[in-house]
Parts: sequence; structure tokens; C-alpha cells
Amino acid sequence: MRKQLLAAVLGFGIFAGGAMAADGEAIFKSKGCSACHKPASKSMGPSLKEIAQAYKGKEGDLVKFLKGEAKPIVDPAKFSMMKPQLSKTKALSDDELKALADFILKH
Repeated sequence: MRKQLLAAVLGFGIFAGGAMAADGEAIFKSKGCSACHKPASKSMGPSLKEIAQAYKGKEGDLVKFLKGEAKPIVDPAKFSMMKPQLSKTKALSDDELKALADFILKH
């Protein structure tokens, strides 16, 4: 009986942990990122494809940028438009920032 209870509790913990994992695409949409960043074409900001190419192999650098701890490397001339948005990304947890970066880098 104890083993069954332990297995049930551990199983629930694994399920709950997976269910609580941050969803980068949902964060991207809910924070308004899609208003300026399109998957493959420039609009007000660089495309996700451009961002992914610039940060390829540099997920940590992208997270630092989203935290407001690094300078832009993609289209710095438009950075002034991104500054207000950084207040939203700075407020994200490390898990949410990683999920957002992972979503962006998949393009």
C-alpha cells in the first residue's frame, strides 16, 4: 500500500511539473511580442528567423538581452521601440525567459 501511494504521489509530481512548464509560444503571444515580430518577415521589428540566426548557439545571450542585461545584436537601430517591451520580459521568471528564448530560437 505504501509503495502504491508513493508511486501515485511521485507520478502526480512528475505530471504536475510537466504541466507547469513554461510555454514559450504562449508567453510570446501574451506579452504582445507578435505585434512586432513575425515568424519569417520583418515588420516593426526583426523576424523570429533573423533573431534565431543571430543568437544561434547563444541562448544565454538572448536571455540576458530579454532581462535587459545585454545590448541588442539584431537591428540595434530599432532598439528604442523595444525598450518599453523589456519591462515585460524583465518581469518574467528564469524558466519563462528560457521557454521564450527556446521558442524564438526554433525559427
